[in-house]
Amino acid sequence: MKKKKKVSIQDIADKLGVSKGTVSLVLSGKAEGSRISDEMSKKVKETAEEMNYQPNEIARSLSTGKTMTIGVIVTDISNEFFGNLTFHIQEQAKKYGYTVITTNTNESLDEFSNAVTTLLNKQVDGIIFVPVDNGRQIAEKITRRHIPLVQVDRFYPNLEANYVIVDNYNVSAKATEHLIKKGLKKIAVVCYDFDVNALTERRRGCTDTLSKYKLLDSNLIKNINYQDQEEEIKLAIHDLKNYPEKIDAVFFCSRKVFITGVRYMYKNAIKIPEDMEVVCFDKIDSFAIANIPIIYIEQPIKKMGEKAVDVLMEQIKGSDTIKQCVFDTELMYMN
Repeated sequence: MKKKKKVSIQDIADKLGVSKGTVSLVLSGKAEGSRISDEMSKKVKETAEEMNYQPNEIARSLSTGKTMTIGVIVTDISNEFFGNLTFHIQEQAKKYGYTVITTNTNESLDEFSNAVTTLLNKQVDGIIFVPVDNGRQIAEKITRRHIPLVQVDRFYPNLEANYVIVDNYNVSAKATEHLIKKGLKKIAVVCYDFDVNALTERRRGCTDTLSKYKLLDSNLIKNINYQDQEEEIKLAIHDLKNYPEKIDAVFFCSRKVFITGVRYMYKNAIKIPEDMEVVCFDKIDSFAIANIPIIYIEQPIKKMGEKAVDVLMEQIKGSDTIKQCVFDTELMYMN
């Protein structure tokens, strides 16, 4: 079968009897402010659609120096938080005319390195990423190439780059203090054992507050290995149930740990909140349907995603001002 010839800007210009430059200005969105009438712009767009014109993205990127794509690297796309965050990043990027290439690291340093290399090879105009443990040197590959970047949810303290995060420490301290003021004394903390500031600050917010009230019990701080999380969370819940003293509450430092932890609480016949109260660092919509009473920390995911894109676009347009955005969170109650 003979391959059909691809429609060019010149073909559209010939059909309408106008210059190639006129068609190019209209299809590139630059007709406004020129001498091209609204009627002619409409004709050009309608003709391009009728002729099934497809722009040559490679040629356009060579002429503009931009690919109109950004890369997004998250640690776990199956986690509802990161899924929602990616969605809002994509929606905001569309407003700027950008396409998003999303990659996933599974909290792996090797996969983070591969994702960064892939996106740099694709010559994306900027990158938004969630840092992984010990990945600062990999992130520096982006800064050395002078590619605009924004860290989201976490950040590397020694990396001179933009970030968009929440105030993890203070809201964790507030949640812990709320439990203590309810008269709860034996409070456990279950958290991933990552050296990333979002998680370390949540853990520290809890432990500092427990220390302040002289209630800290180091045996109740359960640090979970990500790769073996299912088994380790199971053991942590078993230990808490069989602890010599009754455990009053459990603070789960992330959504995924919380969901797995609550599943094993039910398997161990631990009633919420009668036997133990629980706090989750994130909102779990499905638990509202199940009518499970929990305390949760609601993060402004939509605002975080939109702000990350806005900051990145400022960098793409030439700004060299480093933005460090910290959003407040809310302590919520699901009855």
